[in-house]
Amino acid sequence: MRRPLRDLLRDMAIYGAGDILLRAAALLTLPIYTRIFSPEQFGIFNVVQTVIGLAMALLLLGGDGTFARFFLAARDTNERQVIASTWLVFLASWSCLIIAISLPFSGIFSQIAFATPAYAMLFSLALLSVPLSLLNSMCNQALRNMFRPRDFSLLNLAGSSLSIGFSLIAVIGLQLGLLGWLGGMLLAAGCMLPLRLWVIRDLLRPVFSFSHLKAMLGFGLPLVPYTIASWIFAFSDRFVLTQLSTLEQVGLYAIATGVIGLLSFASGSVAQAWMPHATRMFEQRDPAAPALFGQVLTYLLVAFGSIGVVLTTFAHEGLLLFTTAAYLPAVVAVGPLTLAVTAHVSMQVTGAPLNLLKRTHYYAILAWPAALLNVGLNLWLIPHWGMLAAAWTTAAAYGFLTLAYLMVAQRLWPIAYEIRRSLSAIGLLVVFTVGAPLLPDLDLGLRIGVKLGYCLLFAILLIAAGVIDTREWQALRRLLPNR
Repeated sequence: MRRPLRDLLRDMAIYGAGDILLRAAALLTLPIYTRIFSPEQFGIFNVVQTVIGLAMALLLLGGDGTFARFFLAARDTNERQVIASTWLVFLASWSCLIIAISLPFSGIFSQIAFATPAYAMLFSLALLSVPLSLLNSMCNQALRNMFRPRDFSLLNLAGSSLSIGFSLIAVIGLQLGLLGWLGGMLLAAGCMLPLRLWVIRDLLRPVFSFSHLKAMLGFGLPLVPYTIASWIFAFSDRFVLTQLSTLEQVGLYAIATGVIGLLSFASGSVAQAWMPHATRMFEQRDPAAPALFGQVLTYLLVAFGSIGVVLTTFAHEGLLLFTTAAYLPAVVAVGPLTLAVTAHVSMQVTGAPLNLLKRTHYYAILAWPAALLNVGLNLWLIPHWGMLAAAWTTAAAYGFLTLAYLMVAQRLWPIAYEIRRSLSAIGLLVVFTVGAPLLPDLDLGLRIGVKLGYCLLFAILLIAAGVIDTREWQALRRLLPNR
């Protein structure tokens, strides 16, 4: 008999283990890159990556959620093959066309971003990576749709290893600087795409369905305004920092986001595992789904809150371990960014009914007020407090948006939220995140002891407030095979 919660937790564990390995591999390069590149150079690289992230999100046309929604609702294997083949061919053709048109304007993009055309080649390499990244992403989504988390994680680990290896060779061996860093990533994406296509070869056929494409675009296109709004409140702070502060602040902010990379990767593993399971429960009209959705939100708040408090508490020591003293000021942005990631991952549950009911227009309607709130706060606060303001406005935007999703989605498809446990978890998370930077600066040994006690106190209060109870241990036991 299928157990939805056990299956979900198992897949999250597999995705999470793979993501932890990816994060560990990336952390190994951080001490190298922070000794080669200055905070200003990190800022330049981060701005370029941010622009390319927007290009990918726009060209995807809501494709990851669209692909999953239609694939899992397909009636048989033949229809799933038609959907997968149609969507991959369309994305490849569409993205290559737009990038080919955009490449001659790389110098203009550099001029707009940095007031100099000197980084045109960096933008060109980044643009060339977009179609490859999109197709790799859709192959990954196909594996998620087929509930193959092990293959997904192994391929991602292989791709990350190639990317790190190629980039280090280009940066250190060939002395290519930022161009080498990005070029190595581009080469790795090119090497991995044929392998990923081979792994999902059973889904690929020489077929193209305009009727399916029309239906998928009808579902996905309303997500484009949402994508733009999401990019604004997730990444526009980099550009405001560039214009109203300094590239050094952008670089430090990039390092702060790197510190919370564990949370970000874990957020990705939740998304990878959650939506296929949520869609299957919804399509099968599982009567236990509303209660399970509410239980999952509680688990997410507890898990991400706990990791966030630990990361915030030990951010100073982590930066000393993996970077140089020049990057220590980044510590002030870590706490609010952990709150932002926790709010963001909660949207996987609070916004799920909008996707499941195909009411995707609500994403854009609700995301734009959050985007405007974020931009307004950034313009007001960044000139005074720099990256610290950017971090807190990001947390505010995600908090506003997940609450908006909850209020609208609850009227469409009610979820049985565990209100007392969730509010207790949120309260403790905010208090301990804000309080961590206020801990006394003692000698190293004593400071570590105080911080360990601080984290232990957080866990004790979660139990005392009833946020963690016997159900969590039962849920963990469901990960084990039946005996």
